[in-house]
Amino acid sequence: MPPHLKTKTRHIAQVAALCHSVSPRHSGIEHVLNVRTDGLVQRGYQPPLSAPCPQLPVINISEAQKQTMPHLNYSDTIHNTIDLFRYPFVAECQTPPYIAFIGRMAPETGPQFAIAIAQHAGLPLKMSGEIDPSEQDFFEHQIKPHIEGQHIQYLGDVNHAQKADLLAKAAVTVFPIIWDEPFGLVMLESMACGTPVIGMNCGVVPEVIADGKSGFICSTINEFVEKIPAALQLNRADCRHHVETLFHPTDIVAQYEQAYRQNMGPTSQNNLLTFQRQQS
Repeated sequence: MPPHLKTKTRHIAQVAALCHSVSPRHSGIEHVLNVRTDGLVQRGYQPPLSAPCPQLPVINISEAQKQTMPHLNYSDTIHNTIDLFRYPFVAECQTPPYIAFIGRMAPETGPQFAIAIAQHAGLPLKMSGEIDPSEQDFFEHQIKPHIEGQHIQYLGDVNHAQKADLLAKAAVTVFPIIWDEPFGLVMLESMACGTPVIGMNCGVVPEVIADGKSGFICSTINEFVEKIPAALQLNRADCRHHVETLFHPTDIVAQYEQAYRQNMGPTSQNNLLTFQRQQS
């Protein structure tokens, strides 16, 4: 197992063990566990969540995530969200237009496909994302040879301001993943800026993109190329509205509060009511 996945597995095991060590029956504390397991299930590793605490309610961040670990005690599905103030809406893309790709430089995230899409569509591509040491060979042999600094650009692992600017000025963002992504925040970030997303019909993509309104969902790389002209005609305001309507932080917080209430026992409910009275 790669070192970064070993670390993630160890951390999940520690969280699960901690939850198990504090028994809700004796403490009056209820637990709702929310963890990231991407990178583990896709490589055949099952995170040790259910063994120490089989009754622990788990909030999954997508229906796609639930399918990868059906044995867990799921409490609710609550999608991720973003701080919309950090992704200002931009009504028009940069001229000349370009395609954006943001993601790890790894086979399953599809930077190699983003390059092929840009080449066949005749549009420049600007890519950003980290390179894990375990993926260095992939980057050197399948990505780097195509980077010439004009038509195909790799900007490195950019900071937040650079990422927001890259997405906001793009004509379209491509998300050509080939694994069961539990959630891809870059899709929300792009649409919040007004930039439509064309994504592969894998994992969470159908739950995030409004097909034909905030982007398109495709099953082949050829479809990506074919959909780019149509994506350029989409209303960028509709992309922003889609995120504000379905993934607004206020709504997501309310969903979590509701999930916590549903999973609280009598003792925790009383503690919550006492706290609320003290605050009023």
